[in-house]
Amino acid sequence: MAFKTPHVSLVSFSVEISARDTTNVMLIETDLHLNVRHPSYDAAAVERLTQAARAYLAGNADQVTQIRLVSNRSGQT
Repeated sequence: MAFKTPHVSLVSFSVEISARDTTNVMLIETDLHLNVRHPSYDAAAVERLTQAARAYLAGNADQVTQIRLVSNRSGQT
């Protein structure tokens, strides 16, 4: 099932390997600022994206075990 929601510019997948386990990660690139101190931070939009990601994870837990949000906006720090 494809992940489609506003403010998402790219979805990719990776595998993270540690000494103890392997994790399937879905990387979501967004045009939202994720830094709460940034003047353009939109808490409601970030919350909607987070909830959509959690819902996707719940429905696809057999394929994805973790989701990472990454902003493509500059000035995050």
